[in-house]
Amino acid sequence: MLWFYDLLLIGHFLGLAMGFAAGFGNMVMMGLIAKAKAADAVVLSRFPPAIARVSNIGLVLLWITGVILVLIRWNGLAFLSAMFWIKMVAVVALTGLAIVMHRLMGRARKGDIRAARQMPLLGRLAGVSALMALIFAVLAFH
Repeated sequence: MLWFYDLLLIGHFLGLAMGFAAGFGNMVMMGLIAKAKAADAVVLSRFPPAIARVSNIGLVLLWITGVILVLIRWNGLAFLSAMFWIKMVAVVALTGLAIVMHRLMGRARKGDIRAARQMPLLGRLAGVSALMALIFAVLAFH
């Protein structure tokens, strides 16, 4: 059964990598878009929605593998520390932000300027939530 645990842990780390890579990629791309000529900005603007899908898939992978890991490795929730629960608050915040951003992205693509203007702040909050989840995961499981 150790191989199954290892496979789940690999999947969990893959989801983590997908989320952070997409977040950092979007930060870089938003800087490029802000400085680009109008014609170039239109082309570059196709990147954020595409990489957001990678991030969302990573988040789903984290949830699936995380739940299974807690069940098979830790025998449920009873023995998990306060650090784990702080991590979960950050994960739930990140998930909520991802859902809101997904909805706003759809509205922004349809021309909703207000929705588009909210995205940078929400992206920063999502980044902080992801970082907090990572920090408290290390503290919970080291």
